[in-house]
Amino acid sequence: MNEKAFKKLHTAVNIISFGMLAVYLVYMLSVYRNFPKQIGIHYGEDNEFDVYASKWLAFFPFMAGFGLTWIFTLAQIAAGKIKRIGKKLIEEDYRFIRITFIAALDAMKLFWSVFYTIWAHCVIHQTRMFTFGLPIRELQTLPLLIIIGAFLAADSKVRLKKSKKYIITAELLLIAVVIFVVIIKNNF
Repeated sequence: MNEKAFKKLHTAVNIISFGMLAVYLVYMLSVYRNFPKQIGIHYGEDNEFDVYASKWLAFFPFMAGFGLTWIFTLAQIAAGKIKRIGKKLIEEDYRFIRITFIAALDAMKLFWSVFYTIWAHCVIHQTRMFTFGLPIRELQTLPLLIIIGAFLAADSKVRLKKSKKYIITAELLLIAVVIFVVIIKNNF
């Protein structure tokens, strides 16, 4: 992917991430006065409310969502400012690692924005948390796959030059096995 297309994708992720949360925040503000004094705000293992509190705490998904989105954005800005990662890397490797890191942060930003927008929707309507059939705690661990994938991509880019393709293949196979085990575990 060229630099221009990457920047467009990065801008689109920022607009979508902040936009989803902002639209739901405006919606929440418009219906807030109709909330009862006590509402469900937190979900347990069964994706049902397990904590009820004052209605002003219904803003928690927005605080968490906007907070994480800003943290990932600041990390991306910092990654863009770093001039060199290591002395042994050539400019092409450095650029690949930086872009991979920024893309992983974009994926994390998008994941958590969607997660907290869904949470906000469920709090607004006082419904069960929608987690695509996964228990909420397992859904929250999915971003770890993004981090692992980004690390392996950057690591593999540098190691490919050293002809250790068997290590890269083993790492990719390990990820596939871990994903398969999680899927099997969820079905039983």
